[in-house]
Amino acid sequence: MSLRRLLLSLIILYISTSCKSDDESSSVLITKADITGSVNLYDEGTTQIDNSNMLVKIEGITPEISALTDNNGDFILYDVPFGNYTIVYEKEGFGKFKRFDLVHENTLTVIPNTPSIGKTSTTHITNLQVNTIDEDIVVSITTDPSGNLGNTRYIRYFLSTDSNVNNENFTYFSPGLISQINPKEITLSVDDLSSAGFSSGETVYVKVYGDSFFSNKYYNPNLERYIFPNLNINTVNALSFVIP
Repeated sequence: MSLRRLLLSLIILYISTSCKSDDESSSVLITKADITGSVNLYDEGTTQIDNSNMLVKIEGITPEISALTDNNGDFILYDVPFGNYTIVYEKEGFGKFKRFDLVHENTLTVIPNTPSIGKTSTTHITNLQVNTIDEDIVVSITTDPSGNLGNTRYIRYFLSTDSNVNNENFTYFSPGLISQINPKEITLSVDDLSSAGFSSGETVYVKVYGDSFFSNKYYNPNLERYIFPNLNINTVNALSFVIP
């Protein structure tokens, strides 16, 4: 082979190899990207506190992908493979919060709706009384510390026809309630109880827990019920009443 033909062959081989390399590079798929978000942290009331050092991680992924929030409550989860995820928020003194079904695909994902996350309640329920007055049910709840104008406490009650009613076994749960008097009285009318799913003549059990203003409540689709991470489990036994 002449020198000229050899040089021509080498040039063609180089061009062919370069084009193939460029084609292969352009066909590489991006399969991961970052997830970013923020949190706002509170005490068990409404006072915002230091937003830093909350651990945020992706549940069930190995190796673990996690990050700590900065002073602004911001975090970045780096190089997360595309998929649907549950995001877990944890910090000592706070009830664990979870966010389900985050869709992460194609590019950077910014978690919407920054959660406000409160500390676990220090409110103990120390006494519970139930009385029927006319056709109303009056529930009296004593807390420690006691609720007053200078020290607002937060509580939540659960109802069921099952005597084993608790925060995991219930028919109805109340919204978070403010207690600024001890004992705190809650009046339940027949209509209230009917709206909660109960009927006249039924025996209903009530259980009460201390909670926080920002309760970290979330719905767990796997368990098909709500989770209340900030409840104080130091409480008294459930009491019953019969709906008039």
